[in-house]
Amino acid sequence: MPSEHLVRGWLALALCCGTAAAVDTLTTVEVKGTRHDQRRDDTANIVVLGRAQLAADADRTMAEALQRLPGITVETTGRGATIRMRGLGSGYTQVLLDGVPASAGFSIDALAPELVERVEILRTASAELGTQAIAGTVNIVLRKAPPRALAEYGTGVEWPDGRPAPRASAQWSGKGSTLSWLVGINAARGVLPEPQLLRERLPAGTRAMAIDNLSVTDSVTVAPRLTWRLGDADTLTWQGFAGMTWRRITAAGRELPGTTAPSQFTAQDSVFRSRAPLLRGELTWQHQFTDGATLALTALASHSPRTSDFDFAGRETAAALPTLRAVQADIGDDVLLSKGRYGAAPLGAHTIVVGWDISVAKRQQTRVEHELAPDGALNFALDQRYDGHVRRAAAYIQDDWQRGAWSLSAGLRHEALATSVAGTDARSRLWSPVLQAALKLTPATTLRTGISRTFKAPTMVELVPRRYTTDNNNSVTNPDTEGNPALRPEVAWGVDAGIDRYLAGGGLLSASAYSRRIDDVVVQQLSSTHGRWLSRPVNAGRATVHGVALEAKVALSAALTLRGNAAFNWSRVAALPRPDNRLDRQAPASGTLGLDYRVGAVALGANYLFQRGTVARTAAALVEHGGRQRKLDAWATWQLDKQRRFRVDALNLLRRDGMTQRQYGPDEHGLWQDAVTRTHSYRTLRIGFELHQ
Repeated sequence: MPSEHLVRGWLALALCCGTAAAVDTLTTVEVKGTRHDQRRDDTANIVVLGRAQLAADADRTMAEALQRLPGITVETTGRGATIRMRGLGSGYTQVLLDGVPASAGFSIDALAPELVERVEILRTASAELGTQAIAGTVNIVLRKAPPRALAEYGTGVEWPDGRPAPRASAQWSGKGSTLSWLVGINAARGVLPEPQLLRERLPAGTRAMAIDNLSVTDSVTVAPRLTWRLGDADTLTWQGFAGMTWRRITAAGRELPGTTAPSQFTAQDSVFRSRAPLLRGELTWQHQFTDGATLALTALASHSPRTSDFDFAGRETAAALPTLRAVQADIGDDVLLSKGRYGAAPLGAHTIVVGWDISVAKRQQTRVEHELAPDGALNFALDQRYDGHVRRAAAYIQDDWQRGAWSLSAGLRHEALATSVAGTDARSRLWSPVLQAALKLTPATTLRTGISRTFKAPTMVELVPRRYTTDNNNSVTNPDTEGNPALRPEVAWGVDAGIDRYLAGGGLLSASAYSRRIDDVVVQQLSSTHGRWLSRPVNAGRATVHGVALEAKVALSAALTLRGNAAFNWSRVAALPRPDNRLDRQAPASGTLGLDYRVGAVALGANYLFQRGTVARTAAALVEHGGRQRKLDAWATWQLDKQRRFRVDALNLLRRDGMTQRQYGPDEHGLWQDAVTRTHSYRTLRIGFELHQ
């Protein structure tokens, strides 16, 4: 296969570079001080996006910043963004905020890079950070107080499809004899127009509908941090995070002339409004003993009460009186967590860490719906109320040590889960060993490998048996959805390997590979009752996943840098028939190619993002297609002086429309259906200004 030859060539190139470097070190000796390079020095296979790179890239949201990293793809819709590692999301990728699972209601597209210190991408599991990470872990570390007082301000505006979307941010910090502090605030409006054209073929005929969607999101985020030094050995740190997101999504759909099999409503209009606050506080006490050992204790609480309402009006003909449907929904998520960590080096070369974390997550959910017929009569009224609890207790031990050119790590984590949702209780206990090794072939070349046992616990959305109904045209390709409180965790054994070769001028060549065997994998089950189709998650046996990732960064000259990455993924779900029985709509290939040019006060750059179209069988007779993605962005910055910078971005210059397709059947009853949705794309102009004092 072409991709296999590419991987072999990349590995050979990295090894050859390593051999060449070994010869060079015999003739050249250079002594200089260096800062700790987390990616280069850690035993684990990790990618770090640091503060300096975040500031240089000047992205609007962390969703934009992450999509350029190797093996990372980001799906953005009107309701938010989802991070995928190795083509897998939906809980396969663990997302942490300061080493703690991100709270319900947290959205990556509402977090500004100005509030972030660094992002750690762990391709392998970690006994300390958690093993609920079959695909990997994204750990977002919020900004720390710098060594000196500062004030930073930023403002900008973009015009997606000609609609203005402003933003503003500010950070202030200070430092005293015992107290240091940092406060970051960000306010932004996001506008996402999504005009769509839906075409369907079914035995009764064809239908076509034009749908004009517009999502407007306003968000405000505040992240304060206080650190007290309580003598020479103790520090107390409080990290706060408060956010408010308002979202409004409007949709207007009209069936087009030529439709021979009209849906229930040939004209439909809807408005969705939501209000999502998030409050989170974390208090950490850290003590350093005289022998160098450290103890850290953390307590965390988060509260996210989200409310939404949805109004729908459907007409059988354009001139008919509408059927009116109204839904009011409330979701309250609360989390309490405590954790501890003790680290010491009692055996000299060995560093041993033991720790625990205990959490309780509670969700209360209500949904009130009523529908009025065109004559005003009440068709139906629903009042649904659910609550659920997830209790988790984990303990771990990890030993890291050096032996010559080898760096070794052995860890064991035990996690107990107890869920109680809608009267259904479930318990599970999981042991997760983690073994990792890194070998420095040369000072510039490192080979890494590891084996681990990971898992994916069901989310509250997957567990709560609330039914989300389609407003128009319920069908096998547009079913209602519902959770399943009887879901069990998915458990996986995995192996990872990789090689990094560092080049002069900050360059890098890297290749890595992975494989996973997943048991109790979750798939969607389609069923039809009383003429309505329903999709719900069920456990369905075994799946296998494997892939490779390639990365390169080369300084072509003092002013010009070329960077790129590519990822290739394969998967098979045994319970689904071939072909295309992929897991979780996994992207088979993705990557980026970028060019940066800096001379004097001016910097120019471009980034090309691609993702191969997906074909995935998500049920026995249902196949989903996702169109190819191609995106080209360009930017320019002008450093006016040491404190001021001006930036211009031109986004999505290729303007490629999106496409999704759902094909069903024919099944054993001869039923078949084909639905294709095309989403209009647009270019965006963005300007920004930054001030650093």
